[in-house]
Amino acid sequence: MMAEHAIVVKNAEKKYGNGNLVLKDLNLTVPKGCIYGLLGASGCGKTTLLSCIVGVRKLDDGDIWVLGKEPGQKGSGIPGPRVGYMPQDISLVGEFSVMGALCFFGKINGLDNDTIEERYLFLKDLLQLPPKNRLVKNMSGGQQRRVSFAAALLHKPELLILDEPTVGLDPVLRDNIWNHLVKLTKEEEVTVVITTHYIEEAKQADKIGLLRCGQMLAESSPNKLLERFQTDSLEEAYLNLSQIQEENPTQSIARFSSNEMNNVITVTTLHSIYIPKSKLELRSNWKKRCQALLMKNALQFIRHPGGILFSLLLPILQVTLFFNSIGQDPKNLKISIVNEEAGNCSNGMNFGNVIYNQNNFTCNYVDLSCRFLTEIDDTFLDKLYYNSYEEALDRVAKEKSVAIMHFKRNFSHAMLAKLDDYLGMSDEEIIDSQIEVAIHTADKQISFYLQAKLHDFFFDKYKTILKQCKITPKFANLPLQFEEPIFGKKDQNYATFVAPTFILTLTFVQATSICSSVIVTDRHSGVWDRILVQGVTTAEILITHLISQVTVIVVQVAAALCFYFVIFGVECKGSMITVVWMTLLEGICGMNYGFMISVVCASHTLANYVSVGSFYPLILLCGFIWPIEGMPWLLRWISLVLPLTMPGISLRAVMEKGSSIVDPEVYSGFLVVLAWIVSFVAFCLFHLKSKMP
Repeated sequence: MMAEHAIVVKNAEKKYGNGNLVLKDLNLTVPKGCIYGLLGASGCGKTTLLSCIVGVRKLDDGDIWVLGKEPGQKGSGIPGPRVGYMPQDISLVGEFSVMGALCFFGKINGLDNDTIEERYLFLKDLLQLPPKNRLVKNMSGGQQRRVSFAAALLHKPELLILDEPTVGLDPVLRDNIWNHLVKLTKEEEVTVVITTHYIEEAKQADKIGLLRCGQMLAESSPNKLLERFQTDSLEEAYLNLSQIQEENPTQSIARFSSNEMNNVITVTTLHSIYIPKSKLELRSNWKKRCQALLMKNALQFIRHPGGILFSLLLPILQVTLFFNSIGQDPKNLKISIVNEEAGNCSNGMNFGNVIYNQNNFTCNYVDLSCRFLTEIDDTFLDKLYYNSYEEALDRVAKEKSVAIMHFKRNFSHAMLAKLDDYLGMSDEEIIDSQIEVAIHTADKQISFYLQAKLHDFFFDKYKTILKQCKITPKFANLPLQFEEPIFGKKDQNYATFVAPTFILTLTFVQATSICSSVIVTDRHSGVWDRILVQGVTTAEILITHLISQVTVIVVQVAAALCFYFVIFGVECKGSMITVVWMTLLEGICGMNYGFMISVVCASHTLANYVSVGSFYPLILLCGFIWPIEGMPWLLRWISLVLPLTMPGISLRAVMEKGSSIVDPEVYSGFLVVLAWIVSFVAFCLFHLKSKMP
């Protein structure tokens, strides 16, 4: 009767994206309770075959049975704690200590703390592990491999898959490891599949498979293979088989007959039975896995100083910079003055005179231009006086003046004529009564600000002059009168307008930047595939990342809003609870967008490109810089469905108008951001599930 088999691979084929065959019509059997040495040069397909056996990858053709069932099949326990997997890469989190790494892998395999501690004491001596508090990122390569090996042995699996576990280790330690593996197979009936490029050490295996160019050259015990080629060296036997393959490249050297393979499959299926655990135990293991994943995420965050600074201090810094750089009134602007009436007003000592005659109720103006000039705030405009307009125009570029202000010689006389006989003024007097201001700046905001400021300043001072002449100041008013606005302020600061969208943009972009590399980092470190082999699901990984990042977002939002409202005194006329919830949801939306980027992109570089590349369109289209009413209709509709535009409008309505959640202008923003959150999460789950075996 044929012995029971732990692994059976039949006619396996696997291609990579470029169409090259990595595994070609490969057959393999691993008896239960033995050490199986899988030997071959780098690139021959060993790692690919092992990843298919543990359920991380799928074959393109052929079949695999592991412990009686196909990997991933319900009730197979593969992926799951039945297998212990040590990949070729280190596949550990750099922020883990030795004990932290073992606790992590112990918990995802269902072990309790006491069992983990007990196993650590045993493995510490066996593998000569570093001190338990030393971080993985501070270890040598050999020390890291020993910790990785310990993580695979920790939970005493039925099947051990070890991809080059002894690389770089001390020869004495390698010998101890092989002795321990032999003991496991003999006393506990553990099945071990091990790859190694130390071909000669595979003589200790019960059975070896020689793999080359994706094909199995031979599969037998080491002694039989040595006898076949009349040699004491496995390397020489491997060389002979390789030469035979070169001579017959289309012929597989080691094949099973169809009857033999069917018998193997039948026996394996009948004798390897895995009994699923109770629902209570499954629920307990699910909690342990989630606790372990949350612990991993927390340690990666806490033990990464750059991440803490980026996550917590950057929002505070950005809010501070925003309120100190956006919306502040420009100061220390230079303006060129050509005053043909009074020159430089005696270096500012001539303040001009308004003389009122109480007997005949008349007024007289003397150097009225100086009245306006001397009262202009020097912190706003630094006045540069010139004798002629041509001289001022010639010097305007060199002095970086924003404008030239020109008073005619008869300015005071013309202003008096306007007061005495408005209808009888000549065209020349009308021109002389005007203050000509020529703007010489390409900065549109400074130009608008200068015009508005000088306009308001002139009318304010002119009303004072009329009051001195016992004339009602209303005489100076324009026919168009702007009253106090229903919402907001008459002199609303630009920062007040953009602040609601800014705080949402800050929260969204910050969360996106952090999360866009989270899953990419897990994949590149090898942790992603390794924990999937141990039965962790992609949904568990994503959910625990969501929980971890939401915690960070809550802290970010709390810090940003405290500075926003308390330190800088921004007024909120509506419910503060609504503001907090909108900001939190926007952060969660950005977080999920970051996860989507991380799921789709295979590298940090590509993730950064997508994150930064999408940042500017969002900023330009969300109404942060300019109102969306200034956009073409197509861009406006695109803007309205983006995750920042409608929420920004809603938040502005709450803060400026005092609108409540029941107002369509407010709840529509909540609906938009919730729709994006659901869409991002659904996409991530679907994409991750589609990539699983």
